Amino acid sequence: MKHLYSCFYICLFALLTLGSATAVSATENQFEWVVDELKAATNITVKRLSRQERIILLATISLKSNKPDSALRLLLRARESKDPLIALLEAEAYRQQALEAMRESGVNNMGKQQRMLQSADLNGGLGEAEARLNAFISNLQRVKGEPVNVLLAGKSMANVFMFDKARNRLFVFRPTQSGALQKVTDEYVVTGTTEGDKRRRGDGKTPHGVYRFVEKLQGKKLHSRYGPVAFPIDYPNELDALHKKNGSGIWLHGYPLNVDRRPPQDTRGCFSLDNERLSSIARHVRLHRSWVIVGNNFVFGRDDLKQQILASVQRDIEAWRQDWVSLDSKAYLSHYHQKFRSGKRGLTAWKRHKTKLNERKSFVEVEFTDMTLIHDPNRWPEGEVVVAEFIQSYRSNNYQDHGRKRLYLVRSDASHAWQILIEEAILNE
Repeated sequence: MKHLYSCFYICLFALLTLGSATAVSATENQFEWVVDELKAATNITVKRLSRQERIILLATISLKSNKPDSALRLLLRARESKDPLIALLEAEAYRQQALEAMRESGVNNMGKQQRMLQSADLNGGLGEAEARLNAFISNLQRVKGEPVNVLLAGKSMANVFMFDKARNRLFVFRPTQSGALQKVTDEYVVTGTTEGDKRRRGDGKTPHGVYRFVEKLQGKKLHSRYGPVAFPIDYPNELDALHKKNGSGIWLHGYPLNVDRRPPQDTRGCFSLDNERLSSIARHVRLHRSWVIVGNNFVFGRDDLKQQILASVQRDIEAWRQDWVSLDSKAYLSHYHQKFRSGKRGLTAWKRHKTKLNERKSFVEVEFTDMTLIHDPNRWPEGEVVVAEFIQSYRSNNYQDHGRKRLYLVRSDASHAWQILIEEAILNE
């Protein structure tokens, strides 16, 4: 009984520190193949793991399989590291041992103490271990193929950072000379404390959408709690503003300088990486040229779906261009959504403005180059969204212009044409 009560108080302390959560049950067979891969250490994914990371994964599997004795034997090998995640795993193993000891002793009701012990499941605090195990398994199974959401990469795109909130993973891809997308890295990432899309300042949520890194903060510009470097994104963008989303200061940043571990949902809405990994990844960030996509459960390897969406977007952008150069104002304006905005102009003002301009034109020439097309993985009130950015060369009998343009295109479903929801000129990038 002495061992039983010592286990109880260890778990009670962890409960008071971390709070309770619902257990995630699993069977040993469910992870048998994963354990075999970890022990064999022949797979390149396993070879890249440190000894400590391998112990954490094996111990997590043991605990999810209700084998606390096995977990403790593993954790003893890494106790000297003083890793907080090791300590949490150890506390959960003792909790499971204590519950098992109760069952074996025949004590079926210990009142308040038993209820506290049963509710003191530490999976909430051990969310990082859970996320790392899921990421490792997914890596073994491989995220195969290109991301569906990156429809077309223009020459100005340096790379794309894809933050998958459901998986707690960051995928970074870069375009190759052939036009394909090559995966650069795949990392565990921490996001906002509250689930869902950001709507209001201070709601603790990480925004969904398509963005860019627009600034680099380090040195005297950056507090130590954000790690060695930080990269703000352009939230809220024009699409966010249209939907009256507010707040600011959404960054990719590191951990506080004295912190080595963080659970999956632990920021005020930002993305946070381990400082060592952030320092390595920072060299890939190109301000205004590194795109950022935020959503849940990104789809990979569906080239058929990707090509269907890409073809439909290219078709409707070309139809808009053709109607523009035809000087048929009615046909041209049919490509704009009823909620359209461009600066301070809504659809009515835009129609009046464009019709008046066309009356003074004898010809119009429009060419689009360096086009990037990103499909937003999130559904908005208007439906699907694609962000198109390109260089627009315009010439008419009385005016010419050359510069970058961004469109937010929407459609309610695949049976409808894409329409322009937002049109904006890109300045100073």
